[in-house]
Amino acid sequence: MIVLTNKEGQLKPLYLIWEGANGKENFKIDKILDIRKSSSKVGGCGILYECYIDGKVRKLFYEKDRWFIESYRP
Repeated sequence: MIVLTNKEGQLKPLYLIWEGANGKENFKIDKILDIRKSSSKVGGCGILYECYIDGKVRKLFYEKDRWFIESYRP
């Protein structure tokens, strides 16, 4: 993740960097729709950032000191 942190400590994710079979891919976070505490349907919890990424709504979570993206399948 590439994240902007303001002087109050609030986080704003800007890019998701995904390392897959084809190497690293960068996905720009087009828009943040909502930020709230929540739990993932597939496990884990933290601060939910509901975002538009590559034209799709995706759920990013910040939990303690790590980021994860909610999977479509459990």
